Amino acid sequence: MIKSTILTNRELEVIKKKLQNQKLNQQDSNYLSRFVRPKLKEIESINAKELLERISYNQKAPSIENKIKQMILQNLKSIDSIIIYGSAVHSNYKSYKDIDILIITKKKLWKKSSEKHKIISSLTENAKFLNLPLDIQIVDKVSFYQQYPHNPSLIYQLKDCRIIYGNIKIPKKIKLTRIDLRMKLDWSDIVDEHSEGNEIYHAIRNTILVRLLLKGVIDNTLLYKKLIEQIGINLLTNLKNNTASKLEKKIAMNYLNKLTELTRKEIISNGKK
Repeated sequence: MIKSTILTNRELEVIKKKLQNQKLNQQDSNYLSRFVRPKLKEIESINAKELLERISYNQKAPSIENKIKQMILQNLKSIDSIIIYGSAVHSNYKSYKDIDILIITKKKLWKKSSEKHKIISSLTENAKFLNLPLDIQIVDKVSFYQQYPHNPSLIYQLKDCRIIYGNIKIPKKIKLTRIDLRMKLDWSDIVDEHSEGNEIYHAIRNTILVRLLLKGVIDNTLLYKKLIEQIGINLLTNLKNNTASKLEKKIAMNYLNKLTELTRKEIISNGKK
């Protein structure tokens, strides 16, 4: 019998009896249904490898985050919060191409989108001198709270994030409407067989994300798991790395078109207004 700090000795005894096809009494059956199965289902839902990676200590993390924080604070005023999200957070800075940053300002520091782009470009260039590959978004605090409940991308991006400066409260209430989901799904329609593999990958990911939101699910680990289940790890990797063949891209596009059409019908029939 294995030792466990998750399952009690009594629960392990019941599992052993069940695996050995021994007859269970009423108490055994109760243990199985009330305690053992719920625990095992909860364990199954956890991506232990990713969780261990995220909570394990990485001595590079504090240094990277401090460099990011100091660089932004020195070059931009009126900052409310700085948030890191995406692959850098998921892998605890062990596997990423760039570091996704959301800067929330106390007030709007720009009047035109061109001025906002100039701020982002300046920060990105300053980061390069520190060998920090940053992908920066910036929003003022009022707009953040207005946009978040209706923004599927932002909701998923900040599901797993790290606030390295400030104390912004991520809203718990989400108010996604049918229109919000349809607009998000429309991003999947901009690709075709001539698109880059990475673009097709993001379109498929986008559609699966919408399908999860239709069910009220916000889970980046499950999103990745669904991607692998639907198109397979080999095709997924080839699309992401732009190494997919014409045939692979055609297969992926056929799948995307069918899934997008199905999702569009489900959004229409869904109760959301």
